[in-house]
Amino acid sequence: MRVTVFFISILAFISFRSKAQQSPEVSQYVIHQPFVNTASITKSGAQNGALIFKQQWLGYEGAPTSFFMNYNMPLKSASRFGGILLSNDRIGIHNNGRLSAIYAHKFRIDSKSFFSLSAAPGLQFIQSDYTQIQTDFPDDPIFQGSATSMFSVNMGAGAYYINKKFFAGLALPTLLYNHFEPTGTENKGTIGFDIKQIPLNLTGGWKKDLGKFFSIQPSFLLKYEVASAMQIDINAMAEYREVIGFGLSYRTTQAVNIMANYRISKLFKIGYAFNTQIGSKLGSYHSGTHEVALLYGIENGRQTSMNIPKKIKRYRKKKAKERKKALKKLQKEQPELAPGGKRNNKQPYS
Repeated sequence: MRVTVFFISILAFISFRSKAQQSPEVSQYVIHQPFVNTASITKSGAQNGALIFKQQWLGYEGAPTSFFMNYNMPLKSASRFGGILLSNDRIGIHNNGRLSAIYAHKFRIDSKSFFSLSAAPGLQFIQSDYTQIQTDFPDDPIFQGSATSMFSVNMGAGAYYINKKFFAGLALPTLLYNHFEPTGTENKGTIGFDIKQIPLNLTGGWKKDLGKFFSIQPSFLLKYEVASAMQIDINAMAEYREVIGFGLSYRTTQAVNIMANYRISKLFKIGYAFNTQIGSKLGSYHSGTHEVALLYGIENGRQTSMNIPKKIKRYRKKKAKERKKALKKLQKEQPELAPGGKRNNKQPYS
C-alpha cells in the first residue's frame, strides 16, 4: 500500500510542478452549471446551491478526493446575484483549496430570454505534507521537510445566455497565471497574466419536451486548458416531470458518465454520477469514480407549471360544489325555484 501512496504522490508532485492550472472537474454540472460557468447563477432567479463529494479511483490508497460547494442568491434586485464557490482537491500528500466570491448581473433581452455576466475573484491555497512520504533512501533531499504551503489570488469571469429552451455560455475559470513549484526545502510561485494560459469552458444545450411528462436535455461542454488535451463532453439528460432524471455523458478522454437524480422535496434534489474509463488498464485495479450531490433550490419549471393549474382546478371544483350545495338548499326552501317547478307570479293585494 505504501508503494501506491508513493506512486500517486509522485504523479501529483509532477502535476503541481508543471505549469498547468487545471480547474476542478465535476460531472453533475449538467444539472448545476455554476461549477463550469459562474454567470449561470442567474438562471433560477432564486436561492440555489449544491454540495458534491467526489471519490476517484475507489480502491486506491491516497486516491484523489474532492469536495465542492456552491450557494447563490439574488441581491436586493431581480438583476443582481451573488454567490460563493468552494472546492478542495486532495491527491496523496497534496491539498489544493479554492474559494471564490461570485457577482453576476442579468440583462433582459425580451420576455423569454436573458443574458448575464459574472466576475469571480478568488483565493487558492496549496499544501503538501512530505512527512507522509516513505522513500527507500533516508533523508532524500527532494522529500525532506514537513509541510509546505502556498497562497495566491485569481479571478474568473463568465457570460451566459438563456431563453425558454436554449442556453449557451462561455467561462474563463482563471484569468491570472499561477506557477507553483513546491519542494521540501523552499516554496516558489509566480503570478502573472498570459492570454495563452487562460483556460476556457464553452457550454451549450437545449430542452425538448416529449409529451406532457417527459423531457430530454442534450448539452455539451468544451473544456480547453493549455497543459492538457481539449476535452469535449456530450451529454443527454432525460427527466420525468423534473422529479426523476437519468443521464449519460461521453467524454473525449475515453470516459463515460452515468448520472441519476431524484427530487426528494420541492427544494432538495439528490444526484449520483459514476465515471469509468473505456479501455483503461487501470480499470482492473479500482472501481471507478463516484460522485454524490445534494442540490438545493434548483428551478422546477415543469412541476410548477403543472401544479398551479391543478390548484386552480381544485379551487374551482370546491367553489362549484359550494354553489351546488347552496342551490339545493335554496331549492328545498323555495320549491318553485326547482327545474320544472311553477313560479307563482301573482302578488297578494295589500
